[in-house]
Amino acid sequence: MQPTLRFIEEPGGRVAAPRPRPDTRRHNLVVVGFDEIVANKYLPCIKDAIDAGHVDSYSVIDLESERPTIEERVQGVDLKPREVVYLPESGRGVTAQQKQSELIGAVLRRLRLPELPTKVYIATEVQAHEAYLRYCVENGIDSLVEKPVLAPMADGRFAPTRITEVMRELIAKASRTGAKHSVMTLSRYHRIYNGEVLRSLEERVRDWKAPVTSFHLRAAGGVWNLQHEYETRDDHPYRYGYGMMMHGAYHYVDLAVQCLSLNKLVFPDRRFRLEVSSFGAFPADQHLRIPKPAASRFEDGHPRWPHSAILENAFGETDITATFRLVDVESERTLTIGTLSFEQTTPAVRSWRDLPDDVYNKNGRTSSVDLEAQLSTLYSAHVHCYDVPRGQNADRIDAFARLTTRANASLLPEEQYTSVRTFDGLFHSDSNRQLMENWLRGTENRSSLAAHLLPMQVTEALATSLLTPGRPVEITDF
Repeated sequence: MQPTLRFIEEPGGRVAAPRPRPDTRRHNLVVVGFDEIVANKYLPCIKDAIDAGHVDSYSVIDLESERPTIEERVQGVDLKPREVVYLPESGRGVTAQQKQSELIGAVLRRLRLPELPTKVYIATEVQAHEAYLRYCVENGIDSLVEKPVLAPMADGRFAPTRITEVMRELIAKASRTGAKHSVMTLSRYHRIYNGEVLRSLEERVRDWKAPVTSFHLRAAGGVWNLQHEYETRDDHPYRYGYGMMMHGAYHYVDLAVQCLSLNKLVFPDRRFRLEVSSFGAFPADQHLRIPKPAASRFEDGHPRWPHSAILENAFGETDITATFRLVDVESERTLTIGTLSFEQTTPAVRSWRDLPDDVYNKNGRTSSVDLEAQLSTLYSAHVHCYDVPRGQNADRIDAFARLTTRANASLLPEEQYTSVRTFDGLFHSDSNRQLMENWLRGTENRSSLAAHLLPMQVTEALATSLLTPGRPVEITDF
C-alpha cells in the first residue's frame, strides 16, 4: 500500500468546485497497448470501475510482434481481458495508413458488446496515437489518449509542423458528436503542481490583477541510455526523429501553458504572441557528454556515430533548453519572459550494462523538477519536486517536494515575506490514476482534447525550433 501524502504544514481549507455527475451507463472498455504501466498502474482503476458498474469488461489490442510479451503479462494479472486481438505492424505511406485505419475499424467493431457504448484508452507508442484517436473522433467513441496527444509522421519520420493542423482538425470533428475525448497527462490532477501551486497563483492573479511576468521550469529526467539502445528502443524510441519533447517533456509543457494562461484573467481581451528559441543535444553528442570512465563501465566509451550532424535529424533529442517571451500583439510590449528546459542527461540510478528483464525502471530514470512563477513585484512561488531512491532497487523511488513563496508583505499584510512547506510520501502516479478514475466514471473535465490544443502548439514550436537552433518560432495567438 502506498503511503498517504503527508503535509508537514497543512494548507488552508478551500471550497472545492462542484463535481460533474458520473455517467450512469455501463461501458465496454478497449485498451490499445497493454504495457507494464497499464498492467501495474491502471488495472486497479479498471477493476474499481467494473465493481462500481461503470465498465462491463475490458479487451486489449496490441501488435502481433508483442504477442509473447502480452500473453505473459496477461497471465500475470488478476483481472483478465475478455479478449486480446493482435494487429500487424503498419507500414509507411498513404496506402499503409488507409489499411491501418481499416484494421482499426474492423477490430473495434469486433470488440463491441451489444447495447453497450465503447470507451477506448489509447496507450500505444506515440506515433500510433493519431490513427486510433482519429477513428474515435470520427465515429463518436469516447477516448482517453496518452500524452502527448499525437506525433504526426511523414515517410516514417516525425513531422512536427503538422501538429497544430491535425489537432485543429480533430477538435473540430470532435465538437460535432456527443463523445468525450481526454488526454492522460500528469499536470491536471497533480496534488502539488495543480492543487497547490497553480491554484494559489490563480487566486492571487484574480485578487490582485497581477500577471505572470516570469516563468522558469526545468524538468530533469535522469534517463541513461547506452548509444546502441537509441537504435533499438521500442519504448520511448528515438529513431523516428523525436525524443524528449514527445516523451516526458509534455507533462511540463502542459503545466507551463496552464500557468501562462492565467494572464487571460488579467487581460481577457488582449491578444498575445509566444516566441520561443531552442537548443538541443542528441544521441550523437552523448560520447562527448558522458564521462569516459563511467561510459567505459558499460562498454560504451567510444563514439558510435562519428559524424554527429547526420544523426541530429536521424534521432530525436535527449535534451532541450529554450527561452521564450509572451508579447502583447497590439503594443509589442513584453508581458512574460522565461525558460523551459527538458533534459535527460541528468543524475540517474543506472549501474547495469544490460537492460534487466525484471526491472520496470530499466534506464535508471530519476526525476527532478524545478519551477518558479512570479507575479510581477508582488509574489513568487517556487517548487522543487524530486525523486528519492530507496536503496538498491531501481523501482523503489518516492518523491519529495518543497514549496517556497516570497511576497511583498509590507504591501500585502495578509502575506508572509517568505514561507516554506514540504511534502513527502508523494507519488506522481496518483494524479494519473485520478484522471483515469474520473474518465472511467464519466466525470473527467480537466483534460479534454480541446484543452490540449495550446500545449500541443507549444510542443510544435519547441520541436520545430530545434530544426533551426537559436532561431525563434512564433505562436501567433496564444
